[in-house]
Amino acid sequence: MFKENDKWGIKENGLVVVKPVYDSVFNFSVSNKVCFVCHKTMIASPNKFIKALTKSFVCNYLHREKGRLTIKAEGNDTCSVFTLGKHTIRQFSDNSSFFIVNVKSKKYVVDKYFNQITFKGYHEILYTAEPDFIIAQLMDVANNVTWGLINLKEETIIPFQYSEIKINTYDSLIVACSAGVKAFGQDDVYDYLGKKIASYPRHVDMATKNFIIHKNFEPKEYYIIYNIEKKDEKVLNADEVKFYKSDEIQIRMKNDWYIYNMISGEKSRINNPRQ
Repeated sequence: MFKENDKWGIKENGLVVVKPVYDSVFNFSVSNKVCFVCHKTMIASPNKFIKALTKSFVCNYLHREKGRLTIKAEGNDTCSVFTLGKHTIRQFSDNSSFFIVNVKSKKYVVDKYFNQITFKGYHEILYTAEPDFIIAQLMDVANNVTWGLINLKEETIIPFQYSEIKINTYDSLIVACSAGVKAFGQDDVYDYLGKKIASYPRHVDMATKNFIIHKNFEPKEYYIIYNIEKKDEKVLNADEVKFYKSDEIQIRMKNDWYIYNMISGEKSRINNPRQ
């Protein structure tokens, strides 16, 4: 990046790639195809009692070959100008293949070649460890939010009726939590095709091929390991549990992490837990 006449641009190998006409420039992402540029503007403050101007940014996504990004939003609206929000840069740079854009308080997914992936506006979007899936959130007219799971064709895999969704990529399982969304709702376990495998009245923190890990919150927090085949269970006193692999999970007890074997009940200490 370089600065000229108090404006920013991008230069590579001595050649100007992006002209220095912008107030802010965020360099090309890991795909080396897309950059993010902004003009500073002043807008009237929404405070009706105090007349003042506040600084804002109007921004564009630029592609090396395709120029400026234009999004088709709901209602056949199009948009090529975006605002700089709190999470804009993270959502632009976190994934090597896709990024998230905001249009009129709705979010859309675009790939780094400017192909629009989603056309229905979502309240929130999360990437997943499974590259073909996107966890998305809808908000209704009463401001109630629910999570669902879609694929890259924007087909619904898990319906939008849950408060949380987790994916176990090792066993190709999806856990959908109903807490706070449906009264007396059950937590459901799905396969990758969206077929419901089982439902449980207790909270399911995670699921593997052979075990269900429940989490109880009252009178204190603890976990219950349920063996699907044997239909028996045992209490696990741990402060935190994470996926690991097969019949093993990561557990935190105070400040120490362990690999816990759910079949044998044995645990071994680890220094670097998997994130």
